[in-house]
Amino acid sequence: MTTINATVEHVYAVLTDLQRYPKFFRYMHDLKLIEQRDHTALAEITEDLFGMKTIKVLTKFTFEPLRKVVIEQVDGPFDKALGWFELEKQNDGKTKVIHGAEISVGGLWGKIGLMLLVNGVARARMTEELKAVKKEAEKLAEVLR
Repeated sequence: MTTINATVEHVYAVLTDLQRYPKFFRYMHDLKLIEQRDHTALAEITEDLFGMKTIKVLTKFTFEPLRKVVIEQVDGPFDKALGWFELEKQNDGKTKVIHGAEISVGGLWGKIGLMLLVNGVARARMTEELKAVKKEAEKLAEVLR
């Protein structure tokens, strides 16, 4: 969880600007939008799998305006991979953001995944993602002031 010095509208705008993700998520090399509707989007993302190799992941985004963005692997290396950003408007104009994830995987990837969890690499990536969203939203808020 983190508090961002920007309105919930600014934070949500950053999280829904999918084309900019590769610019502020360091591990993401490319995002090709396949389909976008009012509250969902489908994209192919090329990213580093925790520095081990570059992979392509078919990803579904679900948007709950000004409340939540859910990011779900449709096709990729994991049995299940689901992440989310929950937004909570604060009375002082700031936004509290909770970032979570659920990942399940078997076989060799499961062993590697467990190792990444134990040594903190997965948590470090989530912390880095929160910092990136914070930086982008605060930059957007400053530009729009």
